[in-house]
Amino acid sequence: MVGDGSLGVYPLGTRSEQGGVRVNGGWDEKRRARRVDANLNLEVQIPQGDGSLETANLETINISSSGVYFRSDKFLEPMTKLAMRLDVTVPGTSGEGTARAPVACEGIVVRTDPDVERSDCEQYETAVFFTNISPEGLTNLERHIAYLLDGD
Repeated sequence: MVGDGSLGVYPLGTRSEQGGVRVNGGWDEKRRARRVDANLNLEVQIPQGDGSLETANLETINISSSGVYFRSDKFLEPMTKLAMRLDVTVPGTSGEGTARAPVACEGIVVRTDPDVERSDCEQYETAVFFTNISPEGLTNLERHIAYLLDGD
């Protein structure tokens, strides 16, 4: 469930092991997060009207250390809180090869396109801003982004 701590995430205002601080819904950092194209499997817990959660397995379009953009066959209202998990590729610890690493996070929908639910729409594109991410998840995500930017 979103916010119950089951994903090992840290709430706003706490300091990550990397030194970033969540302030007013964002990281207090000197530059904006770099966004990279990435087709990753994304598991999302989507809240239902009856209070239950539906698990959806989706694919990302792009990602940064502050959010994710993905396609979904479901319309997600802006301000919807989501619990998410993805596995990213990171360089191997010995400097050779690669490994898979988990990223558990929570976020809030900031934009959906089209911006209204339509019966003739088969896919929506949804932008989510991360509100909570585990220190390990953030490290894994940043390593994945660096790996993609290095072209390996």
